[in-house]
Amino acid sequence: MWGASYLFMRKAVPYFGPVALIELRVLFGGLILFAYVTAMRGTVGWREHGRAYLFVGAIGLALPFVLIAQALTTIDASTAVILNALSPLFASLVAAVWIREPLTAPKVTGILLCLVGTAVLVGWTPKPMSGRELLAASCCVLATALYGYTIVFTKVKLKGASPIGTSAGTLLMAAVALAPFVLVVPPAHPIGEAPAIAWFCVAGLAIISTAMAFILYYRLIADVGPVKAITVTLLVPIFGMVWGVIFLGEPVTPGRIAGCAIILAGCSLILGLVPVRRFAG
Repeated sequence: MWGASYLFMRKAVPYFGPVALIELRVLFGGLILFAYVTAMRGTVGWREHGRAYLFVGAIGLALPFVLIAQALTTIDASTAVILNALSPLFASLVAAVWIREPLTAPKVTGILLCLVGTAVLVGWTPKPMSGRELLAASCCVLATALYGYTIVFTKVKLKGASPIGTSAGTLLMAAVALAPFVLVVPPAHPIGEAPAIAWFCVAGLAIISTAMAFILYYRLIADVGPVKAITVTLLVPIFGMVWGVIFLGEPVTPGRIAGCAIILAGCSLILGLVPVRRFAG
């Protein structure tokens, strides 16, 4: 579901533009999650966590989503989804500085692998990337840096909030933060003229890749725990490439395969998913 979000954005962004598309995503996704929380007799915690929700919604959701959507007007979905697997790299760096979480040898190795994988992905292409394509790739990397920062921010500032309530609250606050910019940066074309496929992709983005995915993800956390649940994020680049190849006709190049494999290996080390044995000398 998360991997498909890049497919949906790639197809819909030419008709709606990055800002309007993401406003629709976070607004409808947030409303669906809010309805789900209410139906389950849960609480969002607006009074206690409203300010933190606004910060995470604006900086950790709205801004990176718009950056990725803007990047997808230039680069293809496969490249964008692989670059957005770098979130654990930035989260580990922010955590080391902010909450003094140690940078162990496996984490440092994982960070280096992520950097190498990014260089391979960007540099090993059939033809050199243009300046515009490099700028778009940089937007994706900046988005993951924002993800990494807000992951740690959420851990520190929202540890008392329920995960599903946090999802609903931050998505709705992202819609609030983004709403004024829709007036400043209108859709690329009149919304009424968007074809049915564009609206289908908006619905898929909001319902499948946002609301349903978050509900399943937090159910998974409850069933198997956060460490095992987070491993699903390593599948996002793989499925993102698969959907791009099947539905968008994007090529599978050696650079993409190698870059994706190296970045995923690095993320596995950073997240502690690969057991590392210490041998006594």
